[in-house]
Amino acid sequence: MKLIKRLIPFVVVFSVIFVFIRHSTFYDTRVLVESLTGVQTLFGAIGIIFSIIAAFVIQKEWDRWSSLVDAVKGEVDGLEKLYLWSNNFPAEVKEKVHGNIADYLRLIIKEGWRFSERGERSPEIERIFDELSDTIYHVAATAPQFATATFALFSRIMDARSKRLLYSAEHVPDLLNHTLRFAAFLLIGLAMFVGVRIEWLAYLFTISIACLVYSVFLVLYDLNRPLEPGDWHITTKEYEDLLARITE
Repeated sequence: MKLIKRLIPFVVVFSVIFVFIRHSTFYDTRVLVESLTGVQTLFGAIGIIFSIIAAFVIQKEWDRWSSLVDAVKGEVDGLEKLYLWSNNFPAEVKEKVHGNIADYLRLIIKEGWRFSERGERSPEIERIFDELSDTIYHVAATAPQFATATFALFSRIMDARSKRLLYSAEHVPDLLNHTLRFAAFLLIGLAMFVGVRIEWLAYLFTISIACLVYSVFLVLYDLNRPLEPGDWHITTKEYEDLLARITE
């Protein structure tokens, strides 16, 4: 639904430009039709280049998206297991672990991905996580029988968290991003100059090509910004659900 809403303004603008160009004195259908063979070859070559680059980037970004989703789920799952496991600790340590986890979740929910999407770390979140780390390492002194399992569980949380921060900060290189934008708008623009005598048929094909290219561009744009609002993006819902479960 969001994609359709984003396509509607594009279709309107494209249609106005199409009608303007089609009925301008610079547009000669006969010349374009006579040059149809050459235009098809050149237009197809641009389309193939765009398709190859787009397919490569989509595959790469989709892998990163999947890894980021797995990292978020792994971190949340690890925190929940640690919360439940800490019920075995001495009362003082247990309350401290519970408090640290709850504070950590509240800060992530409050700040969202404001720092992560820029490849930075929130000082407040880092402070709370350091407190949680100190509490976990204190388990060895207060409840040594639980130390091995606790450290193994906390190690998985740290690994998932590190991956989340790593994948959140990765983006398509600027040069490749600009190349894709240029190729997309080149295809959209040149689609108007493919010579077809019947106007409604020309419009049908050009608007289809333009919408397809623009849709691919929007997919690439969203995949490259997984933490920013778009047609799909990663939210803090997993953390909100966990916080609700442990505080109810």
